[in-house]
Amino acid sequence: MPYGAGGATDLAARVLVGVVQDYLGQSVVVINKPGASGSICLDFMTKQKPDGYSMLMVAIGSNALYTAMNTKLPFKYDDFTYVARTQINPGVTIVNAKRPWKTFDEFRAAIKKDPGKIKFATAGLGTIQHLSAAMIYKALGIPIKNLVAVPYDSGTAAVLAVASGEADAFSGNLSEAVSSLRGGLVRPLAVTTPERVDGYKDIPTFTELGLPQIDLVGFRGIAGPKNLPPEVVKAWEEAMAKTAKNKAWLKLVKNLGDEPGYLDSKAFTAFEDKEFKRYRELFTELGLLVK
Repeated sequence: MPYGAGGATDLAARVLVGVVQDYLGQSVVVINKPGASGSICLDFMTKQKPDGYSMLMVAIGSNALYTAMNTKLPFKYDDFTYVARTQINPGVTIVNAKRPWKTFDEFRAAIKKDPGKIKFATAGLGTIQHLSAAMIYKALGIPIKNLVAVPYDSGTAAVLAVASGEADAFSGNLSEAVSSLRGGLVRPLAVTTPERVDGYKDIPTFTELGLPQIDLVGFRGIAGPKNLPPEVVKAWEEAMAKTAKNKAWLKLVKNLGDEPGYLDSKAFTAFEDKEFKRYRELFTELGLLVK
């Protein structure tokens, strides 16, 4: 686990192992190895024997965004065997409830009128929140240099900045915005998934709004060291496929604010390839690529 205990990805891992171990036929434990945006754990994993006994909980931050941004890392995004994606975390764009924008079209008009005025709260440069806001500007044909991205300590802190009126907007994980949405402190404008999200059917999708390219979603899954033997991949893949249909697991995933999003090894690998390439392009455009 490349992050500390208690975070969203850590909780997802603990929910997962509670179920998948029954299908694997042996116990699974979560070992947290946080630090350096997940790179300490990922570097550790590249040095493990490819036997299926040391596996990695992957997430968009560590395995797509950070590897796409930093070319100096001692490993690359494809130095792993991607076994199965388990779930996705829908993204949402919200604004302070007291702002005048009732719909995304009204928000779009405000951005186009004065693109350097809107303050987007983020969890820092290169984070999901930063890239999601950049995607909005890019989709609207507005130079990304006009984006005003204000960094906070976390995604949750960024949402609170919007809820208090300190910032105008936030575009990031739906799970981070749930409390403020339920409290009526922020107004949702659109979600990044192709279809509307269960429990939030009143929020339109960017696809419905004619902007399908705004589709940044978080994800979680399981990977192993490079060159994991086919029979090991198959064993884990089969266990993960059964887990993805387990009613208890499905309920717990939704309680975390995630959506089930199972992909097998082949599809997950193709998904990772696509995600890495587009984020590398976006980081380059933003001038954030570490060379």
